[in-house]
Amino acid sequence: MVKVSVVVPIYNAEKYLKQCLDSIQNQTLTDIEIIMIDDGSKDGSADISKQYLSDSRFSYYYKENEGLAAARADGIARASGEYLGFIDSDDWIEPDMYEKMYNAAKSNDSDIVFCNCVQNENGHRFTPEMRSGTFNREQIQFDILPRTLAYISKDGGKRSIRWSNCLRIYRKQTIEKNGIKFDRRFRRSQDLPFTYEMTLVAKNYYYLGDEYLYHNRIVGDSLSRGYTKNMWNLYVPLIERLYKDTEEFKEMDLMPQMHLRAFFFVTDCIENELKSDCPNDMDTRIKLIQDIMNHPICDRYYGQIQIEKMNPLYQQYYRLIHEKDAKGIFTATRKFENKINRKIKYINPVINFLTENKVTGTVYKKIRK
Repeated sequence: MVKVSVVVPIYNAEKYLKQCLDSIQNQTLTDIEIIMIDDGSKDGSADISKQYLSDSRFSYYYKENEGLAAARADGIARASGEYLGFIDSDDWIEPDMYEKMYNAAKSNDSDIVFCNCVQNENGHRFTPEMRSGTFNREQIQFDILPRTLAYISKDGGKRSIRWSNCLRIYRKQTIEKNGIKFDRRFRRSQDLPFTYEMTLVAKNYYYLGDEYLYHNRIVGDSLSRGYTKNMWNLYVPLIERLYKDTEEFKEMDLMPQMHLRAFFFVTDCIENELKSDCPNDMDTRIKLIQDIMNHPICDRYYGQIQIEKMNPLYQQYYRLIHEKDAKGIFTATRKFENKINRKIKYINPVINFLTENKVTGTVYKKIRK
């Protein structure tokens, strides 16, 4: 049994694929296998992938395009490692990522090991609001599970512990014992149910808080930033799956977090129709937003969220969704955007001057303390 099986779903990634595969091939932990699942690429990804087959640790499989969840599921089916990891084909990792994660897993008998990542475009470091180190079963329940789905940040916004599969390794035996699988239907946020279900059953969880081992590349007009066609219908089965998982978990009540996650997914899908690159005319946008508001999911979470802790925009969303006022959404977001733009234009330059100037910066920092 190899120590870690690394599943790499590939789809039209020729521009970045070599950097990704090189970073896995050059890992200081050598006892790994790399399973490349080509999800129907039409570019040169296949040729690049096959160049690595001279390394016996690599294997390559081509399949018709089904999406990321299906590709990961097919990779798991071929994995033989003690632990399982995932790398997206346009990302790359630090040379000692899997050595550090595997050693942490073995030292603490962990079902999950979690590390931090860097977003390559701006070097932003994603750091969860949680301590480093090991979490036993009781600590998982009270410190991690309530924030895996969603929680409200100090400024009233949406937060959660990042659920990316790529930032974790999972004990394969725990996956198999509990029948945890990727749902091939999911095309959005497919990482969440896998990580959530693993965390629901994990006996030990380790967080490498000081280690930024994964590099996440956001490419151009990605799905996470551009308009997504049919987005709400993509999310409905995912939300229903998460509600089912939460209902079946009897050790503690996670339903408040589930209601909050459902609300955040609803607002994500509404905001999708407000994006500047949305091709729909105004009437179509309003109809699509109205369809979201009329869905039973919106009735399910209503009255179950601590709305008073949220920022003004989310409070308005909550009220307008309940009132089924799709047109009001446009007015609310326009006012909020104008407020943000005024802050960027007038307030931020003043704050930057106060903080960057040698004299005023010292005074400003003392006042802030």
